[in-house]
Amino acid sequence: MKLTARQILAVVLLLLPSFVAVAQERSITLRGRVVDANSGEPMANVRVVAKLTDTSTITDANGAFTLELPPGPQELYITTVTYGLVKKTINVGASTNGPVEIALNEDAAALTEQVTVTSDPFENTRTTATFEQTLNKRELQATSSIILSDPIRAAQTLPGVAANDDFRSEFSVRGAGFDRVGVWLDGVLTDNFVHTVAGGYLDTGSLSVINSDAVNSVSLLSGGSPANFGNRTAAVLDVDSRDGNRVKAAGRIAASLSGISGIVDGPIASGKGSYLLAARKSYAGYLIRRVNDQNQFANNPPVLGFADIQGKLLYDFSERNQVGVSAIYGAFDFDRNRDRELLFVNNVFLGESRNLLLNAHWSFTPNHQVFWQTRFFALKTNFKNENRDELILNDGDRTQFGVRSDVSLQLPHSNRLEAGLYVRSQHVNSVSQRFSFLNVPFDFGSFDEDGTEQAYYAQDSWKSERLGLQLTGGLRIEHSDVTSQTLTSPRASMSWSINEHWRVHAMVGRYYQFPGFEQIFGRLGSFSLRAERATNVSGGVEALVGDRVRVSAEVFDREDADLFFSLSEPRLDGGFVTFVQGQFQNSLKGHARGFELTLQRRSANKLAGWISYSYLRTKLTDSQTGLSFVADNEQRHLLNTYASYRFTDTWNLSSVFRFGTGAPIPGFFTQVGGNYFLSDQRNKVRLPDYARWDVRVSKAFLFKRWKLTATGEVLNVLNRNNLRFAGFDGFDLTGRVFGKLDRVLPILPSGGVVIEF
Repeated sequence: MKLTARQILAVVLLLLPSFVAVAQERSITLRGRVVDANSGEPMANVRVVAKLTDTSTITDANGAFTLELPPGPQELYITTVTYGLVKKTINVGASTNGPVEIALNEDAAALTEQVTVTSDPFENTRTTATFEQTLNKRELQATSSIILSDPIRAAQTLPGVAANDDFRSEFSVRGAGFDRVGVWLDGVLTDNFVHTVAGGYLDTGSLSVINSDAVNSVSLLSGGSPANFGNRTAAVLDVDSRDGNRVKAAGRIAASLSGISGIVDGPIASGKGSYLLAARKSYAGYLIRRVNDQNQFANNPPVLGFADIQGKLLYDFSERNQVGVSAIYGAFDFDRNRDRELLFVNNVFLGESRNLLLNAHWSFTPNHQVFWQTRFFALKTNFKNENRDELILNDGDRTQFGVRSDVSLQLPHSNRLEAGLYVRSQHVNSVSQRFSFLNVPFDFGSFDEDGTEQAYYAQDSWKSERLGLQLTGGLRIEHSDVTSQTLTSPRASMSWSINEHWRVHAMVGRYYQFPGFEQIFGRLGSFSLRAERATNVSGGVEALVGDRVRVSAEVFDREDADLFFSLSEPRLDGGFVTFVQGQFQNSLKGHARGFELTLQRRSANKLAGWISYSYLRTKLTDSQTGLSFVADNEQRHLLNTYASYRFTDTWNLSSVFRFGTGAPIPGFFTQVGGNYFLSDQRNKVRLPDYARWDVRVSKAFLFKRWKLTATGEVLNVLNRNNLRFAGFDGFDLTGRVFGKLDRVLPILPSGGVVIEF
């Protein structure tokens, strides 16, 4: 039977409702929202991909998205540039009514399905610290260069931090050197845990042993720290390593022109625990050696090589008990890689160091009011330096092991009591020698010593939500059997949130720092040396503008006393050149005063970053001679800025700019034209002003089951001729100094890729 056109149209019209009904059964609208896992902020420009249907969409300004999907299990891939790749399985069905909330993690952060909702993106990680500057995971990745992913180097961008040597991780805070900054990793005082050439050689470099990929956050407490930190007089840099994720196995591989790194993590025992393994290896040394071999420059750049591995394991025996263990091992090699005849007999030709940190903990939470954690830790560093004739200049090891225990108890009437102990035993075996004519060695301060330090603290915090007021008072007691001292450090702080936009804070505390073994038993050591002392006073005000912008101002005064000093530098005395080397003494006293201004925007969308200005004045006086001078690390004006802008779901631009007026050239020098001469005044000649601008562009690509991010970076875009003091070669009887300042990093382009799966 042949149907007419009119009959066919009638049949179609009759069957159309059935076709529509079937289509509706096979397509369901999935509504969802993507938020930042750390703050709960809705995220725009996030790509959401359904793998089964190969459909995708982009979140709107409210973080919302919709997808038309068939019923059943659907695997979604969610990501945006500078954020990690999240894989989530959703059972799409008739019961999928409300919007699905998806937590997106910062780049290289652990996967989580939990969301932290907070109205204040600048909330402190330690409620007893009145003011701290923190680098979250996204900021940490952006401020660590591709060439050297270093969390300590990333901290150089924070307000009040000064660093003018591109080859070193170390920095100063408010005029105090890195030796007065306590670097704590997961509650352990690491004592300068970096890849470097041992022995204090200024013309070398350094790099943190800690891998940025395995770090959760880095916080700087520069205006004073609560009682649970000690044995440093200037500041605290608190590094918190991240745990492995408990959602699903994930990985990340990063490769650049200088090295490769990788990290894998995931759940164990059905989510009762987690594992994490990270490693990195530099191959820049191979490239430098090849270039040196082909060109054979008279002053080839040194060949540096490093490798390190880091692991962490957590397991919950119950809701109340958790155990964990972590380990970090790093190896560093230094090769001057130039004609040996061009080196002095006491220059380092080859150097190596090895670092190991073991850290185990047990956490006990009997109820929501009590938290108790105990750590057992051990650190070991081996080092050896050889001269041009492969004779030993330095050889030795540093070992320490100890225990830390902290308990927190929430009391009635809004009081929280904290108490704890920190006990460590140290041993240092150091061989140090130098060579005269015909390679005749002489001892240069070798020693083999050990000692024990103990610290106990207690502090109470009272908080009133109604008044917006928090008061904290604490006391720390420290003892060293090397110096036979028992010292008490009272500390107090106040924070008052006047309203939802304004907060004022203040802190005062006494801080001590015991001398290191080198300062007591080394070449210029003194058995009579005692602890340094500092009194830190700071106060400030913060204003929250809108939801994401903070303006802050802080003034500070640090009164230093009994600082270690040895008048052992060549100088003019009565018009004659003298080079008398004296022992270390507790002879310096003085102050560091100034203020810091910061404007910061922290957001998961569009622009984020900060701009800060710091002003500093220092003065130190030697009680033995009456000599006065500014601190070795005084940079009077500092400008530190960081900005990141995510344009789309695949493009991001970030930039770091740092400026600092010239720091003093430590020692007794004066400058006449382009020449340097010895003087009778200390720290009068300064380095030129330091300025460096770095720019980075990232582009993300999402493939079937993995993500690739390509990044291009240019360090020192303006090719600024920044200089550092790495020691002079010598001087003659007229006082003329031989040698020159070293240039640090020139303009340096680089690139890298990151693969996440």
